[in-house]
Amino acid sequence: MRFTDKYLQGIKPKLVDYRVFEKGTDKGFGIKITAAGAISFFMQYAFDGKRRFYNLGRYPSVSLADARERCRETRLIIDKGIDPQSAGKEVAIGSVKDLLDNYINNMELTGKKTSQEVKYRVTKDCANLFDLPANTITPIHIRNILHTIIKRGSEVEANRVRAYLHRMFVLGIHHDHDPKMMSNKFIFNLSINPVDAVPKNQAAESIGDRALSFAEIKLLWNDTTLSPQFSIAVKLLLLYGGRSSEVIEATKEELDFKAMVWALPPTRTKNKKWLLLPITPLAKQLFDDLWPYTRNSPFLFPGRYSDDKPINQTSLGHAISKITCIDKFIPRDLRRTVKTRMGEIGIEKSMRDRIQNHALNDVSSTHYDRYDYLIEKRNAILKWEKSLIELESTL
Repeated sequence: MRFTDKYLQGIKPKLVDYRVFEKGTDKGFGIKITAAGAISFFMQYAFDGKRRFYNLGRYPSVSLADARERCRETRLIIDKGIDPQSAGKEVAIGSVKDLLDNYINNMELTGKKTSQEVKYRVTKDCANLFDLPANTITPIHIRNILHTIIKRGSEVEANRVRAYLHRMFVLGIHHDHDPKMMSNKFIFNLSINPVDAVPKNQAAESIGDRALSFAEIKLLWNDTTLSPQFSIAVKLLLLYGGRSSEVIEATKEELDFKAMVWALPPTRTKNKKWLLLPITPLAKQLFDDLWPYTRNSPFLFPGRYSDDKPINQTSLGHAISKITCIDKFIPRDLRRTVKTRMGEIGIEKSMRDRIQNHALNDVSSTHYDRYDYLIEKRNAILKWEKSLIELESTL
């Protein structure tokens, strides 16, 4: 039967304590009646293969409606793999700050280099929400945050912050179901991702399509306005088509001039896999030209004031923005340029992808192919190098 207040008020005690289960939608919900006539609510559940009872409060201090609600809330906690008795009568709900910490910790564990930048951007615009329980955040909160960013003229940044917040809440939802998190002292108890309801500003985004022509590559290669270090960085980007971070954060120990191989470890690549690149004659010349500027630093491009860290990526971007010999471009455009112009001279896309360390997601590449393609990469880059040298020689 389904409990009612009339039923509870009319129930009679027996010589010993006994329990009555409700036959309804709230699984395990019941009442315990003592020999003295006291009535308390409980929920029966199984945890670690054992039957357990959880006290929901004494009637009538706790109403029947409140007891039902406590039963449902406790069931949610159990479904998340948490024993309500070991966690206490109330499990703490994680705050927005806890949600951000969980996100940043996940980024650092998975080797994401931008964790501190993400933390800075979210903190900058969302710090006033940090003390709120994460499960109280609504689409209105998200909308207001993004509106503030857009008002200061940063539409692209608003999209970035939206993406960070969306990922934060996704990981918060995963957190409560992750067996590794069962020892945590809080849960987020998120039923929805509040960012889903807030649309991305599509008008602020544009897919890059800038690829330098061979004539522009020639002008850029021979530009004299850049410092020697930045000039060499640009030439290495044009030779290998790498990500700017892969070039300017390179270390001396990655270069093997005996084997003529540049070996980028998984900690420095986006797909977390080794990237082996051949050191061709032109690359060797560029590294030799760069060496006097490396000082005693382990980095090829040491910071201006410290040998212990490389230059900042933004420094390269700022330097490139001052180039006037060709139309405006950004470092990422050089990667697109190499991909495009290598194709023009007949280098197959699969080889261009391997040189640029793009993820290959076909079954064969993902699970079976462990060949390094170093010989094929060398032949392809030598072909591309020949084109660059011919451009330089036509001055």
